Amino acid sequence: MVALYPKVSNKSKFGYNSSMITTLNINEFLSNIDNNSLLIDARSPEEYNESHMKNAINLYALNDIERKEVGTLYKTSAFDAKRLGASYIAKNVSHHLQHFLSTVTPKTKIFIYCARGGQRSGGIATILDSIGYRVYKLKGGYKSYRHHVLKYLDSFEQNNFIILDGFTGSGKSIILKEFKEAIDLEKLANHLGSSFGAINGAQPSQKQFQNSIYDELQRTKEYDFVIVEGESKKIGRLHIPNHFYNKILNSPRIWIDSPIHNRAQRILKDYENIDEKFFEEAMQKISPYIEKKYALDAKKAFYNGSKIECAKILLEKYYDKVYKHRGNYDTVIAFKDIKQATQEIKNFAKSLKGYL
Repeated sequence: MVALYPKVSNKSKFGYNSSMITTLNINEFLSNIDNNSLLIDARSPEEYNESHMKNAINLYALNDIERKEVGTLYKTSAFDAKRLGASYIAKNVSHHLQHFLSTVTPKTKIFIYCARGGQRSGGIATILDSIGYRVYKLKGGYKSYRHHVLKYLDSFEQNNFIILDGFTGSGKSIILKEFKEAIDLEKLANHLGSSFGAINGAQPSQKQFQNSIYDELQRTKEYDFVIVEGESKKIGRLHIPNHFYNKILNSPRIWIDSPIHNRAQRILKDYENIDEKFFEEAMQKISPYIEKKYALDAKKAFYNGSKIECAKILLEKYYDKVYKHRGNYDTVIAFKDIKQATQEIKNFAKSLKGYL
């Protein structure tokens, strides 16, 4: 962490305070943000919604319409575009000061970034600095952050993984919740990892998925081992980064074994609110991979209200055949109850490297 000194009131010969905005590179920027800091994403809502830094709030310099307008004008007159942009920034900062920044004190460290660390973050930073806030601006903006994230995901080495495998419904996701030293990729992807997995709605962008994985790797990097569920290369429409996925393939593996009835009950908890439209769309997706007889049996059970029977059919006749047992496991754990299963995983981890 670099030292961030408090501001000193320096007077210029004209009597105004000279700027004390501090520009930081990406490593300095990330290492100095803490729970008491305010992190501002000065990009447009559209840019922010696609992906952003963890805990950043979107206090935009230009909204989506204004950004396009200024960008179009810039092609014919840079001066006019800058003048128009400055007027929009002044208007938007006025709004932010009245609403979002009205309770922020001068003691709060404000970190700010835009797309490339240019005029949008610079415009807001200048106004906040002139008021008396402590402002720290990211050199290179969000582009430098994304470069940092992708470089890290391509080469990180500090995490040792233990992989949980098992048939669908075996309880892997339940087990993950018991470990602070776990990364739940399906939760980050907002998808349960199958043809029925989009039950929770829209997934994040690929960029935001990568950002979230980076954040989780940072959170867990001091642990001896990190527990991760074995996944396919894709979770819904999102791709697991190559280096991360190779670690999944080459790490110690535990097979979680569970009876079919227990698996079906767990599946029903995940899909208890499934409607007919979603069910039919998912059945259409899996139609090439399940015998017609079993597909019809599953539909009959679903519409007759026997969802437990429907779940059993789909588990045995679709999931267990498509998601095959990979073999070569270091140990097998029969899931009797959550306390027993987690303790056996801890014992296995301890046998590998003085864990817990």
